[in-house]
Amino acid sequence: MRISGESKTRLSIGVRFWLSSSEPDQEDDFRDRWICDQIPSYPLHHHSLILPRKKFGYRQNMDIEKFMRGKRPTWAEVNLDHLESNFRMVKEILGRDVKVMAVVKADAYGHGALPVAQRLERCGVNSLAVAVLEEALELRKMGIRCSILLFNGFWSGQEEEIVHNNLTPAVFSLRMVQDLAQVANRLKTKATYHFKIDTGMSRLGVDWTKAVETVENSSSEQSVICEGIYTHLSSAEIAGSPSNRIQIERFQNIVKSLELKNFPLKWRHVANSAGILNLRYGWFDGVRPGLVLYGISPLEQAVEMPLQPVLSFKTRIMQLRRVHKGTSIGYGGAYKTDQESLIATLPVGYADGLSRLLSNKGSVLIRGHKAAIVGRISMDLTLINVTHVPSVQVGDEVVLIGKQGTLEVVANDLARLTLTIPYEILCGISRRVPRIYVGA
Repeated sequence: MRISGESKTRLSIGVRFWLSSSEPDQEDDFRDRWICDQIPSYPLHHHSLILPRKKFGYRQNMDIEKFMRGKRPTWAEVNLDHLESNFRMVKEILGRDVKVMAVVKADAYGHGALPVAQRLERCGVNSLAVAVLEEALELRKMGIRCSILLFNGFWSGQEEEIVHNNLTPAVFSLRMVQDLAQVANRLKTKATYHFKIDTGMSRLGVDWTKAVETVENSSSEQSVICEGIYTHLSSAEIAGSPSNRIQIERFQNIVKSLELKNFPLKWRHVANSAGILNLRYGWFDGVRPGLVLYGISPLEQAVEMPLQPVLSFKTRIMQLRRVHKGTSIGYGGAYKTDQESLIATLPVGYADGLSRLLSNKGSVLIRGHKAAIVGRISMDLTLINVTHVPSVQVGDEVVLIGKQGTLEVVANDLARLTLTIPYEILCGISRRVPRIYVGA
């Protein structure tokens, strides 16, 4: 197939395969028994395979093998049942009075925004949040109907699409409210927004000292409704940071002032994932979990919540090479063998999201053993030392992130080795890596 035009070219290709079974089908199980190899109708997204929710073990492995046949064997598995489990744990901790706004920006942190949003909507999430309008429009076009907050607000000229698609932008000036109201008036409808308040992070939002006045002044616009106010903490992952209490107290004073003026608010939200775990007094009536929903803790210390990582990142050995002691490996000969060694080549590199900073540092899992990454990770290939791995052979599965037997590599491990955060590790897994959805 020839693809012409700019990068904005849109594709919509869907191929479905029916799984035969001798077991009688239940009506509510019908949709779960399809496998979809699909490119969604927005710019060049990753291919995806959706596995039946109730099929595990041999059937799951068989379907993955079937999907990957004829493709480069590097993929990510996204377990939507783990996502649901993490969501329900968060809900249980919060109780009934605290609403959940699930963060699915940046393609749901690399997990795939549409399948994640579909499952969370089915679980009864109160709202979703993305960064920019384009992310929200993709979800609306694919049938997501729950409320969606746009963290980064909007640019001039985007108001009509926001109102037409029933989206809720963050605003941080009275002018933004007026621009939104003008379009809502013209379309003879009402629009909603949340005021973003800067209580100390000094990044984005109306200054906290002017927040009450600005929010009040916005109420004169009849065609738009201030649905909520929120702020973002700069150090929520550090429980003892004085800035947390300062920011939360500033926000609390703003809430109290607006309540005294009988200003109606549906949402008052501060806490992200770290805030949920660290700062009970900062929950208010809504929270914004992101990383915890994907089974990863944003904290350095251990947490009691039994999170289940949602994403695994895998590949297979494409070549084995036995080399002599003193052999230089990879670009620049950055690794030299200290004995006769068996080196495996993997069809994955930094263009797929395996950071080059893991060169000569990271390790992977193969046949229940850890194997060191040796030499410099290149754009498309990585080398590992499998000298100590028994019976290793071409085609063996290699886990880059995830579990194998009793061993596990988590995003936090890679983040520590590369001096970054797990968010960047997950978001860095590129779109040329197919996502395989289990439990869709």
